[in-house]
Amino acid sequence: MYPAFARPAAYAPPSSFDLYVAGLGAVGRALLEQLRTLPADGPRPRLLGSCTTREAVWHLPATAERTRWDGILRRLETHPVRPLVFVDATGCPDVARRYPRLLAAGVHVVTPSKRANTFEQAYFDTLARVARAGGAQYRYETTVGAGLPVVQTIRDLRATGDRIRSVRGCASGTLTFLFSALGRGEGFSRAVRAAAEAGYTEPDVRDDLSGEDVARKFLILARTAGYALERSEITVESLVPPGFAALPPAAVPACDARWHDRARAARADGKVLRYVGTLAAGRVTVGVEAVPAASPLGQLDGTDNLFEISTDRYPTSPIVVRGPGAGPEVTAAGVLADVLKAVA
Repeated sequence: MYPAFARPAAYAPPSSFDLYVAGLGAVGRALLEQLRTLPADGPRPRLLGSCTTREAVWHLPATAERTRWDGILRRLETHPVRPLVFVDATGCPDVARRYPRLLAAGVHVVTPSKRANTFEQAYFDTLARVARAGGAQYRYETTVGAGLPVVQTIRDLRATGDRIRSVRGCASGTLTFLFSALGRGEGFSRAVRAAAEAGYTEPDVRDDLSGEDVARKFLILARTAGYALERSEITVESLVPPGFAALPPAAVPACDARWHDRARAARADGKVLRYVGTLAAGRVTVGVEAVPAASPLGQLDGTDNLFEISTDRYPTSPIVVRGPGAGPEVTAAGVLADVLKAVA
């Protein structure tokens, strides 16, 4: 006979919660649009307010004022309703430095911005500690892989006692798009321009071309996997020569010949170029690799990302996560999923 257990008190998730959205760029706007399509039988958000870097609007009551971050945070800290979720879609480092205030006040923080998680290791540790103490959640799934469940997979594995041995893959939809175009014989600068026009690139495309975007993503994965690491410890290969990162994007065509020759050499060997990140033995490297055209990485197209996660439980057949890794709609959907998990 099975032992008798006391029946736990029934838990009902909140039927509504308050939400504040900071940053109304492409992701922020897409998020607000997706809020309108939530199913009627699920939790319903009440939009408390939203802001750009210049203007803040409070919907309850309807008022508008100049954006002052300290004032916004004070109002959220003292807001009497919980759950309350703060979404930071600004990409502003000053806002990212203020997360501990909100978390300490029991306000859930959700962000697609890589800023906070790529400050010094001590700050990353502080966010986790303050969130626990404040009974709040800090969720950042979309900082890596847009809407793909990469961060949560690593978190779940660690929570169940597994150890992450390595993570390898393509973490930039922009660079998958770029190198797929090179593999088809297209020009480097033309592919960069097409990616920017489609909205796949970072606000400053030089973050993609320098490798900085992928370096930040793998830094986040390494820290989430339990490794202490600083950005200065990551080896990064840039797609443009030294000095180009300081030039405007219009200088990119000067790299066309170099990448044409490199892509052609890879094709002659039955391979294609991919920008690959690797976390292994607690170290991270990111750079261009020639991979077999028939391999999973070689078959990536469009804006797909692919991650191979090896652990103590999955040492030889890694867990594979693949899907679109760029675009405001899929990123906003991932942010919304984080919001709903925070209040569940």
